Amino acid sequence: MAREDLTASPDGATLRHLASGLEIVRRRKHEPVDLSGLTRDQLRQNTDKRAGSKFTSDWSLEKLVVWVGEQVERLGWAPGTARSSDITLDSPVGHFVGKESRTIRIISDGRYVHAFPVEDPQ
Repeated sequence: MAREDLTASPDGATLRHLASGLEIVRRRKHEPVDLSGLTRDQLRQNTDKRAGSKFTSDWSLEKLVVWVGEQVERLGWAPGTARSSDITLDSPVGHFVGKESRTIRIISDGRYVHAFPVEDPQ
């Protein structure tokens, strides 16, 4: 069976239905873009709150969906309750306001789930 091309899904579309009933949705503003060659100010501007923090290119949409699904299952999240969790990894996952980030925030509004890089804890 051919794998579904998740990148063909529009922003806000459900990418995966989890067994719990939660749905992982696409948020394009956090997906990887080529940040090479940008000045420090441009990098900051392209990864600020308005533009959205960005994952590194090795965090494909497919990898992100699998990882988020595993984390939501591990955390035992179910529909009906808004929640968030920050998970810090050993290597960089993206950029947040121009700085490298190793931390991913997963958020749920009680039905939909998505994730994005955030500032590393101090």
